[in-house]
Amino acid sequence: MRGLFLQPFDGGSHRAFLSGLLAHTRLDWEVLALPGSEWRRRMRRGAEELARQFEQLRGAFDVVVATDMVDLAEFLALTRRRLGGTPAMVYFHENQVTYPRLRGTKFNSWFGQINYRSALAADAAAFNSEFHRADLLGAFRQLEREPNNWLTAEGIAAVAAKSLVLPVGVELGWLEGQEERGKPRTLLWNHRWEFDKAPELFERAVRRLADEGVPFRLIIAGEPGENPSPAMWRIRETLADRMLHFGFAATREEYARLLRMADIAVSTTRHEFFGIGMVEAMAAGCIPCAPRRYAYPELVPAEYHDLLWEDEAGLMMRLRALLTGPLPPREPFMEAARRFAWERVGPMWQEALEALAAGAIPGSAALRLR
Repeated sequence: MRGLFLQPFDGGSHRAFLSGLLAHTRLDWEVLALPGSEWRRRMRRGAEELARQFEQLRGAFDVVVATDMVDLAEFLALTRRRLGGTPAMVYFHENQVTYPRLRGTKFNSWFGQINYRSALAADAAAFNSEFHRADLLGAFRQLEREPNNWLTAEGIAAVAAKSLVLPVGVELGWLEGQEERGKPRTLLWNHRWEFDKAPELFERAVRRLADEGVPFRLIIAGEPGENPSPAMWRIRETLADRMLHFGFAATREEYARLLRMADIAVSTTRHEFFGIGMVEAMAAGCIPCAPRRYAYPELVPAEYHDLLWEDEAGLMMRLRALLTGPLPPREPFMEAARRFAWERVGPMWQEALEALAAGAIPGSAALRLR
């Protein structure tokens, strides 16, 4: 079976996902890719640029898979003479309708329309979590009720009927190694340092804990991103005596060691469509402390949902308890993380792609995540 993968943004977690998919599915893949930068440009021009690359390929394809940063409807229109009725799937790593926006910026409806048209044109619209699927469909329904919108109730219903959940596969074997945990317990931040991850809330929390005399150490990792928050540098200045590490880990081996040193992985994010960083931390033995929303209830075992919090007061209460009281066992979280290892997720993707190639319409039980 031959597959065509459209990778309009070949960087970061998108590149890691594609590498895993190629290694853990049994398709003969051809990949068309654009650089992992200038994401707005990729969404505006990517379909035309990838269609031009497609002209260099020969032969037929059984399936087309595109990520959310390309206008799949435009690409299929530009390649209709070759691809014709080839079954196509759009995979939503994120979306531009519900992704948090910087304060003072307006919703860019063009990018939202690209997401909608791609889902409408595809035979299957796959999401990396059930939260993400429900979040985007709910936003579409809300927009449809507003004046001068660009959606129809019938179109949204069609997208919902062909939607399914296929998680991101995560490579986890490289996290294995000697545990290096000690006392006092260590809090881990392994997310980007930008506004959508709410680092200011994390700063307030750790400074309050320090003011209260709660013993703890800190590991600040993750990528700073294009617009890192000054909150992280303020933490380094005010809590330098508690800091075991500050900054993006230079190598994967160093990052794995940091995860094995940490006790509690903290997220204060304003959104999370999946949560690769939390999956990696849990796989390394960290206890999660995250919002009781977004994709986190899907990652954390149901019997430990009391570790998830609703508001800032709840965050403080959970952190105090985790730093000073008994910790839950680590193994349930490690096993929960292993559900997303490529060794388990790859067969789900293989089954879904084979069904898609055979003309099965997602929405049936055959293509639902089991």
